[in-house]
Amino acid sequence: MKVKVKQGRRASRNDQLLTWIEQNIDPESTVLDLGCGPKLYSTPLKQRCSTVITVDAWDWVEPDIVADLETVALNSISGPVDYILMIDFIEHLTRESGLRLLGECEQLVRKKIFLLTPMEPLWTDNTENVNDPRLWSYGNQWDVHRSLWRPEDFEHWIRVELSSLKDYWVGYYAA
Repeated sequence: MKVKVKQGRRASRNDQLLTWIEQNIDPESTVLDLGCGPKLYSTPLKQRCSTVITVDAWDWVEPDIVADLETVALNSISGPVDYILMIDFIEHLTRESGLRLLGECEQLVRKKIFLLTPMEPLWTDNTENVNDPRLWSYGNQWDVHRSLWRPEDFEHWIRVELSSLKDYWVGYYAA
């Protein structure tokens, strides 16, 4: 689904992914959306969850918390939560920072961490989107991809096959 965000810029949400997330989140729970971007997944969850907190380094998307998770420790901005969304986000961090953040998330989450990241050969550095004025990410320096992740990076996670996301790693970590 194409969604218009501020200033008429487009963003795309995968409805199959949203449905899967909604089916796996208990009502009245707490959710932390890391690297929320235009909040394509966290906004619909606000109808079902007691608390949804969005975090992004780019203040243009108006997150609840502006923080660069490349340099800021997660426990300095959040306490324990039921669920964490890392949808199309970890690839925007260096590998070292991404591994650190995954460990911090595993310490804070009470139920599950949901993660999506592009795999080869789909992965690019994403500058084509950052430089496209029609897209929500135009001019967003934090939207450049800085690391490529592989299935073996998530060996203790559970992979989920979604037909519409065959070129992505989709899955979750259960606490």
